[in-house]
Amino acid sequence: MTKNSKLSLFDELGLSESLDYALSTCARCGFCKPVCPTHPFGGGFEAFSPRSKIYHLKKIKDGKGELTNDWVERLYQCTTCERCVEVCQTDIPLVQIWEAARAESVKMGSGPMPAHKKFGKFVEEFDNPYGEPKAERDRWLLPDIKPSEKAEILLFGGCTCSYKMPPMLQTGAKILTRVGIPFCYAGGKEVCCSSPILRTGQIESAKRLIGSNVDLFNEMGVKKIVTPCSGCSKTLRHDYPVWAKHLGKKWDIKVVHFSEIYVDLLRQKKLKPVRELKRKVTYHDPCHLGRAQNIYDEPREILNSIPGIELIEMDFKRKDSKCCGAGGGVKANYPDMATEISNSRVKEAEETGADTLVTMCPFCQTSFTQSLKALNSPLQFAGVEELLLESLE
Repeated sequence: MTKNSKLSLFDELGLSESLDYALSTCARCGFCKPVCPTHPFGGGFEAFSPRSKIYHLKKIKDGKGELTNDWVERLYQCTTCERCVEVCQTDIPLVQIWEAARAESVKMGSGPMPAHKKFGKFVEEFDNPYGEPKAERDRWLLPDIKPSEKAEILLFGGCTCSYKMPPMLQTGAKILTRVGIPFCYAGGKEVCCSSPILRTGQIESAKRLIGSNVDLFNEMGVKKIVTPCSGCSKTLRHDYPVWAKHLGKKWDIKVVHFSEIYVDLLRQKKLKPVRELKRKVTYHDPCHLGRAQNIYDEPREILNSIPGIELIEMDFKRKDSKCCGAGGGVKANYPDMATEISNSRVKEAEETGADTLVTMCPFCQTSFTQSLKALNSPLQFAGVEELLLESLE
């Protein structure tokens, strides 16, 4: 990007005011620096801190700096965990700004990173970032799970749960079936929610995916969407209303994460955990579920409803929860960095004296199961929904 270039995509993304606000109000206080999970990997250099990113964007907008390749890589070494947002004293939407700056880098040809380009190619061919066959998107369906042809609730599978972690989807479908709540499912017509593409700045591909899904939802008459994936629910809940308006499409759909469905059913006494599970568990708050959607109480309420479960909290929990290292495309392109971040969180979980680490995010689950094995940790791993279903049976 030349020195006279403007950050034009901030206008298209509706973030120009947010950028102006950030550039004019960032106090350089540095509160964001110690909470950033990737800053320590910059060798202690200030250039890797969130406040430095804001400072550099100001220089670019003032025509005194450039979006160099080195600086672009620093943009991508961010898990989008939102801890910097949580501690920001002036309420700057930092992660939105990082993602928009990534989109600028893609526009100028210096982004995304190699692993993210691979995601983009797979999405263009297969409508998912894994390169899995479109026709097999519904392979998670069990014989006894029978979606309705038409229902107000749509079960959105997402790519990771559909192709890589079917038990999360199967549990949700089983519980909906158990309590007699009809749900529809789009199967192979569903495409990626766009999260891995959107987060890595590949805006044009993201527009296509979002537009396709929004049209599909409207054609199906969907009133509510439920998904077990925290990345999908964050994207559907926060990004889809904005992009639907941007694309000139109707959006009048409520989005919920399965944890909210489970809690609602527990409160109505439609779900009654009866089997005692003698476990000491510690819960990890996923970034996309906790800070991004303010879902902290629901997973804990589920755990506390299960007979025999003892919940032991980690020191860093709820809004202060540490990242697993998987978000923002970091695990894909910087696997060693992601592994160190994940290992650190597992060690914190071990210090609680719990015997099981639990969470409600497929990306966290992948990170932690790998770390538990690599560290030869005494901890077991389980999904919150997995324990709930076990107690119901």
